[in-house]
Amino acid sequence: MRESPEAFAQTPSVHLMDRFPAALLELRDNGQIAHFNLAWTELMGAPGAERNLIDYVHQEDRPLWRKALHELRRRPDTSFNQRLRFVHPSGDLRWFEVNLKRGPQGFYLVVGDVTAHKRREIALQASQRSSMSLLDSMPGLIYRGRNNRDWTMEFVSAGCLQLTGYPAERLVDNHEFTYNSLILAQDADYVWREVQYALSRNEPFELNYRIRCADQSIKHVWEKGIGIYADTREVLGIEGAIFERTAGQTSVR
Repeated sequence: MRESPEAFAQTPSVHLMDRFPAALLELRDNGQIAHFNLAWTELMGAPGAERNLIDYVHQEDRPLWRKALHELRRRPDTSFNQRLRFVHPSGDLRWFEVNLKRGPQGFYLVVGDVTAHKRREIALQASQRSSMSLLDSMPGLIYRGRNNRDWTMEFVSAGCLQLTGYPAERLVDNHEFTYNSLILAQDADYVWREVQYALSRNEPFELNYRIRCADQSIKHVWEKGIGIYADTREVLGIEGAIFERTAGQTSVR
C-alpha cells in the first residue's frame, strides 16, 4: 500500500495490495489517511499531506462518518457497513459502499464504487415518478390487479378518488373492501364472464357497467383492459383503465 503523503519503496506486499480491485485504506485513530492502494488513487486521486478521510465525505454524510468512528472506538469488535457520498477533488459526486473495521492503532477501510449503479437507480426513480405523475393526472382509474372475483387491486392511480369517492389506497391489497364491492350486484356476473371470455382468447376486454360510489351515487363506467400472462399463457393478472361513461357513449353490452 502507498503511504500518505508520499509513496514509499515498492515491496512485494505493496504490489500485492495494488492488485486488489477495491480501494483499501488504513486510517490513523483520528481518521487521517496513513496508507492507501492504487485503486484508491484511481477513484479519488492521491491524498495530500495529513489528509483526513472526512475531507472527501459529503457534508451531509459527515455526521454518520464521525458516529461510525466513535462507535468503533467504543466497540472495536463491531464493523460499519454503509453507503456514503464522497466528493472527488474535481467536485464530482460519488457513491461508495464502505466497510470499516477497527485495527490495533486505527482503522481499516474497504471502499467499493457504486456510483454507476446509484445513477441508474436515480434515473429509474425519476422515470417512475414521471410515469406515476402521468398516471395520477388521468381523469379515470388506472389499475393493475388479480384475476379473481373480488378484483383485488395491486395498483390503483389517484384518479380513483374522483371516479369512486374512495382514495386509491383504500382499494389496494384490501381483501375486505375490494373493487368488486363497488360493482352493482346486477352487473357483477356480466363483468366476470366477459373478462374471463376475453382472457381465454388472449384478447383485450371492453365493458360497460355500473358502480356505487362513496356518496352512494350510481355511475356508469367504461372499462378497457388486457390480461397479464406468463410464458406458459397462465393468467397472472389484469391491467387497464376505468372511466366514467359520458351520456353519448355507446354501450357494448
